[in-house]
Amino acid sequence: MMTAPSSSQPGWWRHNRPTMVLAAVFAVMPFVLPYTALANEIMLFALAAMAFDLCVGYTGVMMFCQASFFGTGVYVTALTLLHLSHNIFMALLLGVLGATILGFLFGFMASTRSGSYSVLLTLAFNELIYFIAFQWSSVTGGDDGLTGIQRPNLEMAGLFSIDLQSSLAYYYFAYFFVIGSVFIIRKITFSPFGKILQALRENEERAQAIGYNTRHYKLAVFTIGAFFMGLSGSLYSMYICFAHIHNVHFETSGNIVMMVLIGGMGTLFGPVVGAFLIVLASDVASALWDRWLFVMGVLFIFFVLFARGGIWGMLETLAGYLPGRQK
Repeated sequence: MMTAPSSSQPGWWRHNRPTMVLAAVFAVMPFVLPYTALANEIMLFALAAMAFDLCVGYTGVMMFCQASFFGTGVYVTALTLLHLSHNIFMALLLGVLGATILGFLFGFMASTRSGSYSVLLTLAFNELIYFIAFQWSSVTGGDDGLTGIQRPNLEMAGLFSIDLQSSLAYYYFAYFFVIGSVFIIRKITFSPFGKILQALRENEERAQAIGYNTRHYKLAVFTIGAFFMGLSGSLYSMYICFAHIHNVHFETSGNIVMMVLIGGMGTLFGPVVGAFLIVLASDVASALWDRWLFVMGVLFIFFVLFARGGIWGMLETLAGYLPGRQK
């Protein structure tokens, strides 16, 4: 029996066009930027920023333990490659699993409180992980970090092997994980589950009044956010072949917060812009001026006070003034 051509394809394209555009941008980024390492860092921190935006921008759950999840992915992956297995998928799996378990535990405890108390708990959790990484030097290397990590090649059941020692080859290996993650995160935001998360952000008391257990949803978003931040850290660990205590430092959490606020909170793709600017600025501006962080601080204050929608919100406002966009 013949059926009429499906009309869902244009709708699918319109719905997923931002993800496809981002995939195209990331695909050419290594050839546009000065070197591949910069493109790698931008892409991986963009994933971490998007995961954090799912928590704070879509659910209203503020936290300061992002570095704990990112750094756990870094350390567990590094330790797996050094002492357990040289299989790239095993290292990724254990790194992400470690961050996800940590996210569940932190979320379980932080969700017992609300408001500033919950935020301060996450800050305390981050300091706890930093202290453990610093003091447990026999495992983490302490302030010296873990060296001697070898990036494994991609092997599939003995059928084929891909050499990932090249920075460009590894970039495109990580690229497929990042784009797949972006697709999943965006699906979450448009799902019924995602709509409930946004209801929590807008009015948690009303969501409770109509029967939603808001603590369970907060715990879920903590765990999901930790999963993707851990994936970002795990991929980052195998790229730089080094695990350092800076990865669990509060500064890493602060950088991710800045990426989201400057890019645009609750926009999903705004944090990608923020990650691009922060990473690029830290690489270029730091070579030009030792006090470049002063400029970043001024920009951060500006966006908090005068541009709450971030760069993405400013772009959407400007687009509204274009011919054909006005109502």
